[in-house]
Amino acid sequence: MKTNKLKTTVSMVWLLAIVTVLSAQTALAQSERISKAGIDKLSNWVGTWEGEGWQMDQTQKRTEFKVSEVVKSELNGLAISVEGKGTSKTDGSLGHHAIGLIFFNRDTNEYVFQSLTKEGYATRSKANFDEDGNFIWGFEVPGGQIRYTISLDDDTWTEKGAYSPDGSQWYPILEMKLKKIK
Repeated sequence: MKTNKLKTTVSMVWLLAIVTVLSAQTALAQSERISKAGIDKLSNWVGTWEGEGWQMDQTQKRTEFKVSEVVKSELNGLAISVEGKGTSKTDGSLGHHAIGLIFFNRDTNEYVFQSLTKEGYATRSKANFDEDGNFIWGFEVPGGQIRYTISLDDDTWTEKGAYSPDGSQWYPILEMKLKKIK
């Protein structure tokens, strides 16, 4: 009887040890080391931007909008937050509202762009600068991919969105041009 109780106790201790080790490994696997150095390249984004643009929906209906982007440095320069709001040019209704957080993963040497929309969608994208200095980020969607390209030239922010069913042929779905107002 004592032998069975001892075996049960030893088994429980081993099980607890295994669960503890696995939990610690999972926590480590989910950790990302971030760096201010990469975010410094985005410091010219910080401010309030306003402008206009258009977007195309799945039915190829084009809608024009007014847009504002408020970009802030967060966590002592470790990340930036981006809050975008787009309102219809025809009736002023809120059509787009999203919040993003961008940080630089120093282990992978890539930017991470986590975004949330008012419709309840979230994306986590890898991003980087291309050879022309454009910031490119995107994600997969059912039936293809979405890619956004942001270019800043002094006080002008230009952003273009494109959809591709196969990663080679891209179709424009969004374009906006903003001016830095503060």
